[in-house]
Amino acid sequence: MKGSFRTVLVALIVGLTTQAGAQGSFQNLNFEQAALYVTPTPVDTWGDFIYPPLAFPGWTASQNTVGFYNDLSLGSPAASLIGPSYPNATGFTPLQGLYSVLLYYYAYSNYYSSPVLSQTGVVPSGTKSINLLVDPRWPAPQITLGGVDISLVPVSGGRVAGDISAFAGQTEPLTVSIRGNSQGDHSTYFDDIRFSSSSVPEPSMLSLFSAGALLLIWRRPRRER
Repeated sequence: MKGSFRTVLVALIVGLTTQAGAQGSFQNLNFEQAALYVTPTPVDTWGDFIYPPLAFPGWTASQNTVGFYNDLSLGSPAASLIGPSYPNATGFTPLQGLYSVLLYYYAYSNYYSSPVLSQTGVVPSGTKSINLLVDPRWPAPQITLGGVDISLVPVSGGRVAGDISAFAGQTEPLTVSIRGNSQGDHSTYFDDIRFSSSSVPEPSMLSLFSAGALLLIWRRPRRER
């Protein structure tokens, strides 16, 4: 009973904090605030269901999204907080800091759709791009800002970035979900979302030259044949 009361009280505090943050700056973009509300699982043991506002303070999960901490869903669209001591057999470890986020669902039924995390805040003045850390084993997440799908390209440091200069200084909703909805299993694993005053880098001249050289090499044998 005491545990249930504590959970409700903490959830109420998190909810009030989230509402206050929605009118100001974005919160918990590196997902480390979870440390205030969750207890690390023992080594080589599984976690369990968790109320999404406790796992993702500052964020709101879509209605169809089930929250987990150091555990995986057997079918429902889910947002799993991956933290310390997660079983190594699953292949997941935090990408940075203590916590990272795994979104996933199984598209064997039209009933299921992508889990979504969202929040509303002010895009800092002078912002030109948004970037986040991703796991290259899975596709980068779909990022929307102000309802606009942000095209993401790979940049250095294992990150992807997109141009959001048009939204600088504005209060807009930010959503993170899984791109695509074809049949199959869908996942994306990410961390550390950042607003940046740097533009998304253009392809370097060396990269363009290399691409051109590869094209010529590919076409030459065809001509000879």
